[in-house]
Amino acid sequence: MKTKDILAAALFLIGSTTMAQNWFTVTSGTTNKLNAIDFPSPTIGYIGGNQNTLLKTTNGGQTWNPITPQGITSIGDITSLEFVTENVGFITLSTFNVYKTTDGGTSWTSLQDLSSCFNEGMYFTDENNGFIGGSGCFSGEIINKLNANQWSTATINASNLNSSNRIVGFDFLPNIFGLAASTSGYILRTTDQGENWDTISTSASANPLTDVLIVNANLCYASYETENTGFGLYISTDGGLSWQEDINSATFFYPNFFALHKSGNDKIYVGGKPSSSSGGLVYENIGDGVNWNYTSVDTTINDFSSHSDSVVFGVGDNGYIIVNQEFSSVGMNELINLENKIQCYPNPVSSELQFKNWEPLTSQNAIIQIVSITGQTIYSERFQSAINLEKLSPGIYLVKFETINGTITKKIVKE
Repeated sequence: MKTKDILAAALFLIGSTTMAQNWFTVTSGTTNKLNAIDFPSPTIGYIGGNQNTLLKTTNGGQTWNPITPQGITSIGDITSLEFVTENVGFITLSTFNVYKTTDGGTSWTSLQDLSSCFNEGMYFTDENNGFIGGSGCFSGEIINKLNANQWSTATINASNLNSSNRIVGFDFLPNIFGLAASTSGYILRTTDQGENWDTISTSASANPLTDVLIVNANLCYASYETENTGFGLYISTDGGLSWQEDINSATFFYPNFFALHKSGNDKIYVGGKPSSSSGGLVYENIGDGVNWNYTSVDTTINDFSSHSDSVVFGVGDNGYIIVNQEFSSVGMNELINLENKIQCYPNPVSSELQFKNWEPLTSQNAIIQIVSITGQTIYSERFQSAINLEKLSPGIYLVKFETINGTITKKIVKE
């Protein structure tokens, strides 16, 4: 047996555990490659794919219908997609263009103020603030920053920028740091809200990165493409300052990974395909960064999105859509309906936080939690219709309602 094969087998035994996930296919109505998926709400979701493929669901992903995007004059591949509300969203196309919609995907307008030619990575906090990454016209990585609806070009601190490299993914721990993934094999890191970015090596082999994920202030992952030279993910345990291969995620598949996702219940999902065989792969971690389960699926997985804490969708080649829970499962529709109805008010809140349409939570013996953006649980008690947050420090927090059917998460701002 070759040395590499022995090492791969050893890593497999140390790392991933047995197959333990269940994934169910959903009809897409297309055979085009699907590249991106996003749920801005529990009921409304969008999928982008090759040949201007744009799909929309209004019932939580149970059915998907095609949209003919008006205003997009060239035929290309939708490479990334992000919606900040049910109606406002952005897409990047392989034809170099970036488009915005404000009417739920029916009509689109081209963004003209970007300094990049090849665009792919996106991260938006709202309609007027965010980032689009790509590369210049043969000038290497570029990050466009949108601040208060004004575009500018961020500063990337690097010794050299290869003209063929581009930014493909972002993630942020708000007000602390942000990371970007480049096809150069380098991670870019910012600590000043994206004005300046430093470059950090992930490994000596410099495999092209495909995505990046911040789990918490310390734990981060990066996915990459490989030609039988890598075993698992790249991992950082110091907030993205240094990186190494993650032994716990290693298998003998030598996988190409294309998507990283953290669901609302803190599970981590990784999608891709084996290097030397057909089909696709999905990895799942409970959030501890140690114990990984894996599942073989029908084809390559290119992206994930959640519409609730526990319901996760994946998209892939050949019009492939999967979900980790059957739509006939007891409680799924109830969870979606409750998530749509319950409201936190006032928001922003200065003292007492109250809830509308909360009555079903009492019958489900719900637990309410207040969680900081860094993952620290500030408050956890049996659900009540109002809680006093007067002593809570100003900032952004998550309100989590733990029910018998799953977890509902709402975002609030403490003044």
